[in-house]
Amino acid sequence: MSFFAELKRRNVFRVCIAYLITAWLLMQVADILLETFKAPEWAMQFIVVLLVIGFFLTLFFSWAFELTSEGIKLEKGVDRTHSITTQTGRKLNQAILLLMALAIVYLLFDKFSAPDPMVSPPGTIAETAEQPTTTPVAESEPEISRQSIAVLPFENRSNREEDQFFTDGIHDELLTTIAKIGSMKVISRTSMMEYRGTTRKIPEIADELGVAHILAGGIQRSGGQVRINVQLIDARTDEHLWAEIYDRELTVDNLFSIQSEISNAIAEALQTTLSPTEQRRIDVTPTDNLQAYNYYLEARQLVTTRNSAKLEQARELFTRAVELDPEFALAWVGVSDSNMLVSWYGTLDQGEAAVVMEDAVNHALAIDGDLGQAYASLGSLHLRREEYTEAEQAYQRAIELNPNYARAYHWYADLLLQYPLRIQERLQLARKAAELDPRSSVIALVLGHAYLNTGLHSMAKRQYEKIIELSPEFPSAWGSLADYHLLIDTQLDQSYQYAMKYQQMDPGNLRPLYDLVQVFLELDDHQSALRIRDRMVELDPDHLWVRVVDVELNLARANSAGTREAIQWVLSMREAPSLVTQYMADIAMNVGDYELARKLYRETASDWFDPGGWQSLLEQDAMQGCTVAWTMMNTGDQEMGSRLLQQAIRFFEEILPSVRKHVDIFNLPFCYLAAGETDKALKVFETQLQHNHLSGWWWAQQMDLFDQVRFEPRFLAVAEERIQRLNRQTRALREIQANSSL
Repeated sequence: MSFFAELKRRNVFRVCIAYLITAWLLMQVADILLETFKAPEWAMQFIVVLLVIGFFLTLFFSWAFELTSEGIKLEKGVDRTHSITTQTGRKLNQAILLLMALAIVYLLFDKFSAPDPMVSPPGTIAETAEQPTTTPVAESEPEISRQSIAVLPFENRSNREEDQFFTDGIHDELLTTIAKIGSMKVISRTSMMEYRGTTRKIPEIADELGVAHILAGGIQRSGGQVRINVQLIDARTDEHLWAEIYDRELTVDNLFSIQSEISNAIAEALQTTLSPTEQRRIDVTPTDNLQAYNYYLEARQLVTTRNSAKLEQARELFTRAVELDPEFALAWVGVSDSNMLVSWYGTLDQGEAAVVMEDAVNHALAIDGDLGQAYASLGSLHLRREEYTEAEQAYQRAIELNPNYARAYHWYADLLLQYPLRIQERLQLARKAAELDPRSSVIALVLGHAYLNTGLHSMAKRQYEKIIELSPEFPSAWGSLADYHLLIDTQLDQSYQYAMKYQQMDPGNLRPLYDLVQVFLELDDHQSALRIRDRMVELDPDHLWVRVVDVELNLARANSAGTREAIQWVLSMREAPSLVTQYMADIAMNVGDYELARKLYRETASDWFDPGGWQSLLEQDAMQGCTVAWTMMNTGDQEMGSRLLQQAIRFFEEILPSVRKHVDIFNLPFCYLAAGETDKALKVFETQLQHNHLSGWWWAQQMDLFDQVRFEPRFLAVAEERIQRLNRQTRALREIQANSSL
C-alpha cells in the first residue's frame, strides 16, 4: 500500500481537515472574547501558537494511534482484520460537514448581520469588532412617519435642454418650500435625482427613502407661460390623494405662489397644521427678478457636484443673482456657501473667501433674520475662523428655523470633529443628515469621516468604497480613499492611484496634488515631490498649500535654514488659518526653534498657557498638548510643561480609548519620549508597525528627541521592517508611474 493510501486509511487527512476548521472557529470565538474582556494583544498570538503546536501533535497522533472498539491504541498493535477505521472515517466525514456548516453560518452572520454603513437605517450604527466600548445598543428601525414625503424629479415636458435647469430648479425650490413645514420629514433633492426617469414603482421608492408619500409631476415652459402639474401619492396603497394642474403666466410671483399653494395642499392632505410662522415662510417671495431667480436655480444645481470648475461657475451665477436683486437673501447664502467651497476645492484665496462670506451672510440675515440657511452659512464662517462655540450656536439656530435642512446637520457634524469625546452627537447628526438626504454622496462622506475619526477604520474604508460604487463621478470620495491609504494603513501605492484619479476628475483642485506630495515625502522621493509641487505652482503660484509644501520639502531635506525661511513665507500670507500657523509652530519646534514655536502657539492658542483651560483643549487636540508642553520645557517653563505633558499622556491612556480605537494612530512616541518613557515609546512603535500606521515618520524622527531610541534594537527592528514594506510599495508605485502622465 502506498504512503498516500495509508494516510487516507488511517484518516489522517480527515482528522487534519476537522482540526483546521475547528481551530478557525476557535480563533473567531477567541477574537470576540478577547476584545470583550480587553485582553492584551499577545493573548491572541499565544492562542495561535498553541493551535499550531496542536496541529502537529494531532497529525502525529492520527498517524501513530487508532481508535478501536476497546479505546485508543497504538496503530502498530491493532489487528487489521479488527480495524474500524472505515466507521471512524464516516463519523469524521459527518463531523467535518457539521463544522463546515457552522463556519458557513458564522461567515454569513458576519457578512450580513451589520447594516451597510452608507444605507443603515437612521438611528442605528453598523456594529463591527471595531466599535468603541461606549457605543450604545443600536436602536431598532424607526416607524415611517405618515407626515413624510419625497418629491420625484419633475419631468421637463417642453423637451428643450435649456429648460432642464429651470425644471430642476423649480423641483429644488418646491422641496425647500415644503421643508419649511417643521412637522414634516422631507427628503433632500440630491437623494431624489437618481430617480429621474425611473421605472421603479412608487412603493419601492418610498421604502428605499423611508417615506409615506411621494409627490410626482412635470413642468412645461412655453414662451411667457408655464404649466406645472403635480400629484400626491400614498406610497402604501399607491393611490392618488390629490392632483392639480397650474397654468400661469411665467413670472416669479406666480412661481412662488404655485409653490406655496402646493405646500398648503400637501399639508392639508397629510393633516398637518401650519403655524403662523411656517405659513409666513411658505408665502414669502424671495425675489421678483426672474433672471436672478434663473441664475440662482442653475447655481444650486452646480454646487452639489463639489467639482472645482463647476463650483466656480456657481459662484459667478450667485454673484450675478445678487447684482440683479440685492434683496435676494437666498442668493446671498449661495454667494457665501460657494465662496467657502471654492476656497476648499479650488484655488480661491481663503482670506478673500472669508471676507466675501461675512459680507454675504450679513446681507442675508439683514434681509431675513429667520432664514435657517443663512444661519448655517454663518456657522461655517465661524467654523472657518475656529470660533467653535459661535459656530455651534449658529448651527443650532439653523436647525431650529429649518429642521429639514440636511446641510445644517452635515456641517454641524463637521464641527463636532473638533470634539473627539462627543462621538455620539456627531454620529447622530450625520445620521440625521443622511435620513434627510439618504442618497447624497457628500453626506455619506461625512459619515465616513465620522467613522474614521472614531477609529472605526474598516467601516470608514467601506463607506468610501460604497460611495465610489454608487457615485463613481464624485471626486471627493476618491480623495478620501487616497487620504485613508496615506494616513491610516500606509498603502502608498494605493494612495497614489486614488489621488491620481481624484486629480484627473478635478484638475483644478490642489488637494489631490498635495496628497501626491505627501506620498512621495513618505517614500523619501524628494525629486518626485518637487515635480508635483511645480504642478501646484502652475495652478496657483501663490496658494497657501504651495508654501506649506515648500516648508515640508525643506524639512524633509534636513535644511533647517530653508525650513525657517519657508515658515516665514507661510506666516506672511494673510489668509493662513490658525491651524496652519500651529502646524508651522510644530515644524519650528522640529528644527529646534523653540522660541518661534512658543510665539506661534501663544498667537493661535494662548489658552495652553493657562492650566485652567487644559482639559477642554486636550479634548480637542491632545497631541498639540504634547508639542506645546515640550516647547514650554525648552523655553524656561519646565514645571508647567511637565504638568501639561503628564495630563496629555493621561488623556491618551485613560480617556480617549473609551471613545475611539487605534489611539496609536497619533504620534504618541513623541509624548512618551518628551516624558523620558522610552519603553512606552518603543511599545507604541511596535503597535504602529503591527497596525501598519507608518505615515509621518519622516517628519517626527528628525528631532533630537528621538535620539533616545534611535539605536535601540527594538526600534531598529521596527524601522527596518518599515523600510522593507515601503520598498515594496515603491516598486509597485514605479510600475504605476510608468503608465501615468503625471
